[in-house]
Amino acid sequence: MLEDKKIKKEQIAVHTGPRKDLDGIKIDSPDCEIRYIITVQKLKEGWDCPFAYVLCSVAEQVSSTAIEQILGRVLRMPNAKRKRRDALNCAYAFVASRSFDTTAQQLKDGLVEGAGFNRLEADQIISSQGNIGYQEIAEQVRHQSDPIGDQDMSHQTVDAVLAKLPPSIKARVSFDQETRAIAYQGPMSRENRNLLQLAFAKVPKAEQAIDRLFAKSNNLQTSAADEDNKPPFIVPLLGFRKQGELELFSKEHFLDLPWRLDQCDPAAIEKRFKLIDHSQTGQIDVSDKGKVEIDFIKRLQGDLSAVIQEPSWTLPRLANWLDSGISHPDITKPSAIVFISNAIQHLIDKGTPLDVLARNKYELRKTLGQLISDLRGERETGNYSALFAANASDFATSADIVMIFDDQSYAFNQPYSGSTKFNKHYTRLIGDLKPSGEEFDCAVHLDRLDQVKFWIRNVEGKNGSFWLQLPHQKFYPDFVAMLHDGRILVVEYKGGHLYPSEGDKRMIGSVWADASAGQCLFCMPTERKFSLIDDTIKVKTT
Repeated sequence: MLEDKKIKKEQIAVHTGPRKDLDGIKIDSPDCEIRYIITVQKLKEGWDCPFAYVLCSVAEQVSSTAIEQILGRVLRMPNAKRKRRDALNCAYAFVASRSFDTTAQQLKDGLVEGAGFNRLEADQIISSQGNIGYQEIAEQVRHQSDPIGDQDMSHQTVDAVLAKLPPSIKARVSFDQETRAIAYQGPMSRENRNLLQLAFAKVPKAEQAIDRLFAKSNNLQTSAADEDNKPPFIVPLLGFRKQGELELFSKEHFLDLPWRLDQCDPAAIEKRFKLIDHSQTGQIDVSDKGKVEIDFIKRLQGDLSAVIQEPSWTLPRLANWLDSGISHPDITKPSAIVFISNAIQHLIDKGTPLDVLARNKYELRKTLGQLISDLRGERETGNYSALFAANASDFATSADIVMIFDDQSYAFNQPYSGSTKFNKHYTRLIGDLKPSGEEFDCAVHLDRLDQVKFWIRNVEGKNGSFWLQLPHQKFYPDFVAMLHDGRILVVEYKGGHLYPSEGDKRMIGSVWADASAGQCLFCMPTERKFSLIDDTIKVKTT
């Protein structure tokens, strides 16, 4: 404030801890020079600060009560008189928060519940500050990369590369021959990063330098792991022996295609398909006194059924119509038709006429589709469990069935941008890791373990991620670590409320570990009991 904004020292007061600048000061005196007050708890202690019209809260506010108490200091505006400029007729509160939407709602709740505003007034008062200058400042900052190439690389070589860049990138990029560094103005987009890496593909050390420059320009956290001579991060996948050949274990090993749906019992359709008519018809009339009267008198569906005549339906025709709207790539059409026909016949036998089923064919198709989906899930779960019970010895790992983590194939949705520095993450950027929470604490524990050489945040649903097959989908554990002794550790963290329902994940993780003859480890800690990771690592190869 003193150096950047050139504010006079006499206008600033600090009142926190041992420093009490406001003691003995009559702040409401016309002669008081104080214009800015820096404090921690003073406002929460009930201190009445007149003439406070702008509040900046650096600490994140987490409750509507706390926000309302702090806002009360600036909402009072004592002795205020209307000014000609609307901007001077408002009090301003700037509140730090990771989510403006959440904070804005808390502000509105505080105004309504604690300050007496109605909901409409609160909605009009609370608004986001769309532009306070940060973007403009960020666009002007030039970020410098690490040195690229070698001492003998000529300026002409770099100029030739830069000349091939699109004008929009060329305007932001420059090269310093003396330091051999690339400078980039403003935040670098992913597209521009990729174009720069492509342009400098033949220049030694350029790819890594541009990656770090991309992270620096966007204020992203990068791993401090040594990037020179890193060993390859190879992780065995789970294999299954089929006719003597070891194959990557997937759904095909426990699902026989096509599925014989016609062999399933359709009786469950009776309890699922219910004809419930919620619609009503009524009369709207105006009485002799001019009063509008509405009288609901009977169900509408019955009346309409007497008016609307469906075309002539037969059971085969209805079965074909229902089948055409249900997707079943794992079932042949004849098998599906037989099952659907049996389901229709079952409903007819239980007293629902064919013409009624035809009239409600859309609801019937929806119910049949869900029944088939549930039967499919039961089949997958049953076959999955039966395979492990009967063929446990057929699971194995092999050097021929592996995946490899690297910077090029490591994909994620959002890069980690927290303040904690990680030293052992295998790739420079860390994907899809929140800066706080139980999973974050698990990552910190892994990063600080002496036995861990490198670890990586395994991102769900990406082609370059490690996975294991579950009955219905693939399982992507949270973390994969390379230990100093060469073993691979996989960690899936689960909150206490989710842990009991994750038996399939624990089972397939254990199968994968057992199949590796001690070279792979798996554990699922919960409720921040990270000692399970330590105990799992202590298990030695037999």
